[in-house]
Amino acid sequence: MIQLSRIGWGPVLPMVLVLSACGGGSGGGGNDQPEEQTGPQLSYDRNDLASKAVAITSSGGMESFQALRGDLQLTQHLLYEINAFSESMPVTNAGTYPCEGGGTVEFRWQETDTTLEKTTSFNQCSFNTMTFGDVVLSGSTRYESALVGETATSASWKSSITDDLSGSIKFSGELFRFSGVIRMSDYLTESGGVTSWRYIRDVKTYERKLGSRYVAIADAQNRDSGTDADWEYEVRGTIVGSAIGGYVQLETLDPLEMSENVDGPVSGIVKLSSNGEAEVRFGSSAGGTAKAAAVWIDGAVVESYEDWHEIGVVVYF
Repeated sequence: MIQLSRIGWGPVLPMVLVLSACGGGSGGGGNDQPEEQTGPQLSYDRNDLASKAVAITSSGGMESFQALRGDLQLTQHLLYEINAFSESMPVTNAGTYPCEGGGTVEFRWQETDTTLEKTTSFNQCSFNTMTFGDVVLSGSTRYESALVGETATSASWKSSITDDLSGSIKFSGELFRFSGVIRMSDYLTESGGVTSWRYIRDVKTYERKLGSRYVAIADAQNRDSGTDADWEYEVRGTIVGSAIGGYVQLETLDPLEMSENVDGPVSGIVKLSSNGEAEVRFGSSAGGTAKAAAVWIDGAVVESYEDWHEIGVVVYF
């Protein structure tokens, strides 16, 4: 029987698919259908980047898209450091605990056999991180999860993470902020000794600021399904960033197919669009124009790659 594991309950921090190889510049909806989208409504987009298209052409560099990838990875790492701190606290009972450098952190939760609601609240909580040094953090993160279906051979969950966090890095004086909601739906099925899974992640908006860096994930969904032997991944969404001075939209025209015996996608096509369009075609979908991946703009190959790692792909949020 596939059973709910409380040990496995914990926030899954957001990541995003980024393709930084353009020749000109990069859950729980509870079902397989995207939620109705009305466009990004962003609270901290002071420069209205969500309305500014960026050029995707066959000429020019890709430095700004590499910078966007760097901003995503840097802010992602800060989120991991925050999560690692709260998870390392020796908490046995709900209540308020002192932080190592001053301030407090409060843990509250309600748990049943099939549900968990956990809120962690920070009040000028100061602690040390390996990458950023000392940080001061206020705000809250809330995690909710529920087992919504279970049989002898299947189980399904719905969960969500809601972040409203702000603070500063003491060494640099940079302010940071994380705000948004991630909804997740997870499905497991066992048949003939093989476990199949399907994970769906929905993000209406999730905003990140670190100093002058700003990144937002909007109107996004990814779907990940398969077994340990092979699986596929799909994504759609809008990435807004100060590094590119606007937005780029991502969409898988063909799912990225993965195999346990192959390092990287064996096939799949991801389209990027803003002011212009590009396609990144992986494996066999590149039609023999590249071993690992090829970038197409205006119907022509502009870049080819022997190693898909050169593309700079992170395939989850």
